[in-house]
Amino acid sequence: MLVLGLLSSVVRERDVGSNITFSFLSIIIISSAVLIGPVGSALVGAISMAFDRGGRSAVARLFNASMAGLQGAVGGLVYLAVGGANLAQVHGAGVLIMRVGLPLMVADVVQMLINALLLAGIVRLSSGVPPRRFLVQMITNSGVAYIGYGVIGFLFLILWVPADVGPFSAILILAPLFVARWAFVQYGEEQRAHERTLSALVTAVETKDPNAAGHSARIARLAEWMAEPLSMGTQEVQALRYAAMLHDVGKIGVPTRVLRRPRPLSLVDLEALTRHSSLGVKVVRDIEFLSGCLDGIRHHHERWDGLGYPDGLAGDEIPLISRVIAVADAFDALTTDRAERPALTPTQALKQIEQRRGRQFDPHVVAALATVVDRHERPLTTATEEELEQMRGYLDHDDPIAWEHVWTAAPRSRPVVPRPEPATAGPQRHGGDQNGDETPRIPDESAVAEQVRAP
Repeated sequence: MLVLGLLSSVVRERDVGSNITFSFLSIIIISSAVLIGPVGSALVGAISMAFDRGGRSAVARLFNASMAGLQGAVGGLVYLAVGGANLAQVHGAGVLIMRVGLPLMVADVVQMLINALLLAGIVRLSSGVPPRRFLVQMITNSGVAYIGYGVIGFLFLILWVPADVGPFSAILILAPLFVARWAFVQYGEEQRAHERTLSALVTAVETKDPNAAGHSARIARLAEWMAEPLSMGTQEVQALRYAAMLHDVGKIGVPTRVLRRPRPLSLVDLEALTRHSSLGVKVVRDIEFLSGCLDGIRHHHERWDGLGYPDGLAGDEIPLISRVIAVADAFDALTTDRAERPALTPTQALKQIEQRRGRQFDPHVVAALATVVDRHERPLTTATEEELEQMRGYLDHDDPIAWEHVWTAAPRSRPVVPRPEPATAGPQRHGGDQNGDETPRIPDESAVAEQVRAP
């Protein structure tokens, strides 16, 4: 069993995408708990992890070895405590399932919980991630896998003792696991290809608009933090991250003079700028793995009161990931140095956003931001004197203060989208192709004035 444990460390695949590592050590540990008892299982787990270098520090190896040893010992004790039997003394399929299979599965679940709890504590100490969030993610992502480990371990034990195959059963069990490892490696390559695609698109945006360098990555991190107090699921968080990374990808289609020219901007300029959210959907809509984030990209400039663009959605009509990105976008803009003002502190930025909840921002999402600001330390985004000089006159359309100033100072240049037409106007409620083929509508001056007077 120790040889198998060491082998699992050697063939471990450490990067199969989305922070997933593929190893069959858990199968060896749970099998050892039944085959050689708590002490033997603890030794197998601890020694196997102690020799698993993988570029880790001595402290990390010590922690991993201790955790694996604890899993083995507790798993073995739980197996005995719930009535687990000695394999050599059990005969018959029904007895094997009741006296070995079920106790083994209970021990397997306990081992999973030990692993999740210890890692949650370490991650909380090292990065401040709330333990509840990490536990939910671990159990959601690894729970089914651990059940599978337990089933494979049970089959391994049946072949070893009752079927009298002996150590050769390891080959019969591990051969399909190597096939699974190969499949996971291919999956990892696909995930890395996705990340390269995201990186290329973000680089293209930041090349077009150098003043926004690093903005997308900061928004993605902040949005992921906000997902936890909003109780968003794993798939939603992935879509949120992709959408946050690419929310400004439509700037690729905005004329460079609009992005870099000093204010004041003309009506045509502002119209071109407000098109970036719908243009972003055009850019990425044919990329299959990004299909879940299209709404987030398109609607991240909608407002809670319905005065946003491109579709004038209001309240819960706006997709949740769009509402999260809108708040994260504004917070990052406010905490970034600009030529006309220094970066606001997180507390000051949060106050500005709270003043706009219920009008521009979803109150629940603003509350989530307040929770994140309290939990996480987030440095301000500073700029050198040379960088500040280069961005002089730059309009950060994500900054709610700067955007309101432009709105007030240039009456004929306010990109307001009227409220949706009545149902009698046609079957399409908000007008426009949801794939982003239309441009925002700019009303005449009287319509703008009417919107500005609204609460």
